[in-house]
Amino acid sequence: CCVVGANYPQPFALLMLNEDAVARSRDPAGRAALEDTMANHLLGVNRGLDPHEQLEALILMTEPWTVENGLITPTFKVKRNVLETRYDGQFDAWTSSGRQVVWAA
Repeated sequence: CCVVGANYPQPFALLMLNEDAVARSRDPAGRAALEDTMANHLLGVNRGLDPHEQLEALILMTEPWTVENGLITPTFKVKRNVLETRYDGQFDAWTSSGRQVVWAA
């Protein structure tokens, strides 16, 4: 998970799904169940945050974050700047969708 959203009214989180979740997301029923679970999780997270800290949306990503693709370091730290650069062209579409759970393309 990586929270991003500099220069946006509210932050949002990019979430890399594990292999099991990615496999379930290929089935429409599994995808819907995963969306419901994530929406409920978002509500729970936001309950514990001040209004200016609350997440606008969870962006579900099926692409693994690996050392090989440059999204994490060899010590498994997320490279926020690389994630932001790679996906910043989609931030506006994701945040303007009005959805709490968005699938990254």
